[in-house]
Amino acid sequence: MKQSKKISLFIVFTLIFGVIAVFHESRLGRWIDNEVYEFIYTTESFITTALMLGFTQVGEVLSMVLLSLIVIAILMLYRLNFHTLFFVIAMTLSSILIPVLKNSFDRERPSILRLIEISGFSFPSGHAMGSTIFFGSLMTIFKHTDINYKALIMSLCAAFIVMISSSRVYLGVHYPTDIIAGIIAGLAVLTFTSIVMHKELKASPYSL
Repeated sequence: MKQSKKISLFIVFTLIFGVIAVFHESRLGRWIDNEVYEFIYTTESFITTALMLGFTQVGEVLSMVLLSLIVIAILMLYRLNFHTLFFVIAMTLSSILIPVLKNSFDRERPSILRLIEISGFSFPSGHAMGSTIFFGSLMTIFKHTDINYKALIMSLCAAFIVMISSSRVYLGVHYPTDIIAGIIAGLAVLTFTSIVMHKELKASPYSL
């Protein structure tokens, strides 16, 4: 993708996040939240809850840190220096922006259908943003390598983003608009990092 298109995407993602940030407490935002919660009421079950608890654990800070260290070690083992730098920059931005954004908007967490207890603010979802940046970074890295079964691996990464993000709404600790904003913010961070690393990522593909 050309640098100009990446810059355009970054602007679009930033604007979308801004719109959600402004209107997430509006009538439309609350309508979206309520409609999703109504759907969750009809799908709640023991098996689904256990599955969602598992996915939400993958998105926890400690899990993300451990997984990040493993990814960095593997990338360095294969001497994918630029890819490692891309991943480190993206994850560093994630760790900085998530608390900054949460404390900037001060949105209280939902009080209904709470299946787990958690503190902190709600908007945007740290799990949604963090998992989008983590697995999105992997997808970007895989795109610039000659790894086998690339399409399958990238599909699994996308599935993890969806499931981790969805688990937060299902468990009652985030509004749907928190999730949407988190994913959009994550995409903006990935696009920004890709802009910074544009020339390096355009280099010849590596094999894993």
